[in-house]
Amino acid sequence: MADLKDLSRDVLAHSDIVKTITSFIPATKKGRNYWAICPFHDDTHASMSISPEKRMFRCFVCGVSGSEANFIQRYEHISYFEALKKVAEINGYQDERLVNKVNVKPIDSKKEPLLKCLSDLTLYYQYALNTEEGKVGLDYFESRNLDEKVRYKYKLGYAFKDGKATCRFLQSKGHSVKTIEDIGIASLSGGEYTDRNQGRVIFPIADADGNVVGYSARRIGNSDEAKYVNSPETYLFHKSNILYNFHIAKDKARTAGYIYVLEGFMDVFALGKIGIDSAVAIMGTALTKEHITMLRSLNVEIRLCLDGDLAGQTAMMNISKALHEAGLEVRVVDNQNSPKDPDEILNEDGPDALRAYLNNLISRVDFALNYFKNSNPLTTTNQKKALIKQFIPILLGINSQLELDSYLRKLASVTGFEAESIRELLKDARNKEEYDNPVDAIKDFHPERKAMRKLELAERELLYQMLNNSEAVSFYEQKIGTFYDEIYRQVANYIVDYAKINDELSTIDIISSLEMSDLDNKDELINELTKISFENTHNKKCTNALLDGLLQSIDEEKERIFEKDTLEQSLVGKDPLEKARIMAEYNRRKMRKMQKESEKKDGGK
Repeated sequence: MADLKDLSRDVLAHSDIVKTITSFIPATKKGRNYWAICPFHDDTHASMSISPEKRMFRCFVCGVSGSEANFIQRYEHISYFEALKKVAEINGYQDERLVNKVNVKPIDSKKEPLLKCLSDLTLYYQYALNTEEGKVGLDYFESRNLDEKVRYKYKLGYAFKDGKATCRFLQSKGHSVKTIEDIGIASLSGGEYTDRNQGRVIFPIADADGNVVGYSARRIGNSDEAKYVNSPETYLFHKSNILYNFHIAKDKARTAGYIYVLEGFMDVFALGKIGIDSAVAIMGTALTKEHITMLRSLNVEIRLCLDGDLAGQTAMMNISKALHEAGLEVRVVDNQNSPKDPDEILNEDGPDALRAYLNNLISRVDFALNYFKNSNPLTTTNQKKALIKQFIPILLGINSQLELDSYLRKLASVTGFEAESIRELLKDARNKEEYDNPVDAIKDFHPERKAMRKLELAERELLYQMLNNSEAVSFYEQKIGTFYDEIYRQVANYIVDYAKINDELSTIDIISSLEMSDLDNKDELINELTKISFENTHNKKCTNALLDGLLQSIDEEKERIFEKDTLEQSLVGKDPLEKARIMAEYNRRKMRKMQKESEKKDGGK
């Protein structure tokens, strides 16, 4: 552990926390700090602060906080050591200690046999495609211009019509019936298990790590059967957190600076054929919070390209809004007048036409204006007013005055109303909104300004001083001994222990040390430490007068609490008359004490 702490200190000392965290999520500079959409809760405003000066981050809503290594550890669900390696890699820092230690990801005992079964099944489907029976599937793929290279890249296959044989094959490979059921393949038919995908062409679906976790099976030819049979929800397969081709697209997107969000498999294949692998498909589902989190992790521009029909345009309208509210940069492929999807454009018009189509990008606001204009009749004054009313919420989200002026002119051109008249409507709408700027609200939010008892304020102030001054640590040990607040007490004791084995105090090093500890409530302690560090109401200088004043406040408040507890205990089981007598005596003692303190102060003047 000592070696890991030394390594952590060295890696973090040679890193830039802003550079590290913005490799995963976008952030905007506001004053001295950077602000970002928090990826650890359902955040719609920039509630996470990143402090270059303090070298730590903190979300003012969910409370998650710590060092940049802790950010990566949480974000990617990896060990602290692996997170340190990523910090070093991002910042160009080399250390042989990062190479020598081999760290193996913990294996999920339930997940491993399922993945092995799916891997064997995928190979079986690929094999079946190249058999005599599988020629019908091969012919289908070739009719869609999916050559051998594409079929191999995306592991396309075919499921034999004898679905029982598929299940027997998997059992012969050592997979139990329970496992075959758990991957969502087996269905009971005539007392035997059969492959629910039988007689169909197979599109394997992978998770973010490239492991096959499910399938989409398409029928061949025309029949009354469903066109697609998709894997059901399983332990591994959840539609809400899978984007088709994400495992390939994620690294390509970071290099390219963008990612296309498409409708289905064929569109992904079409872009792949012209060398654009930074593309994913939503496979006909709504974009979920998990999908947005996945896209946010890439820190690139999102380019929406769904079908040009009304359903596709409506989906793009909803998705572009959700992405914008999540703080992602988004543009839209302007395909409103095109009934063709990318696959059709490539096959009918060629690669150059597809590239030109994909590069015809417009802002989400321009897209919204076109959408409202094309989906609403504009023949009457009321219809034009309705269009403006629909567009007002989008205009409210535009921060650039020049951009706003441009869209006001466009809206005026479409509706025939004067731009200044629309601006007045916008002002009225803005005045009616009962909210403050979320970032400004967070910047002005200080939990320490809540009505705290004097004791809590004093203990919190001393804890801040202990983070930055060894004299305050010694003062705590010699004069205080223990805090009344349990969390403060645990944090203080950890700082005392840290100071005994480290010559210098550093808040970020203390937090990093906690991140590597085995304490059950380390996250709670880290969050409290970070919260205190981000507060700007503490005394910057640790003087003897400050420490003595804190001691007096702590002693006085502890005595007051003790007296109150003693009083409450003395009232237990007493009748009303006796309670009244005890309370009267308590109040007389309190008054005499206050009088003596007043006389003492007057005498000292």
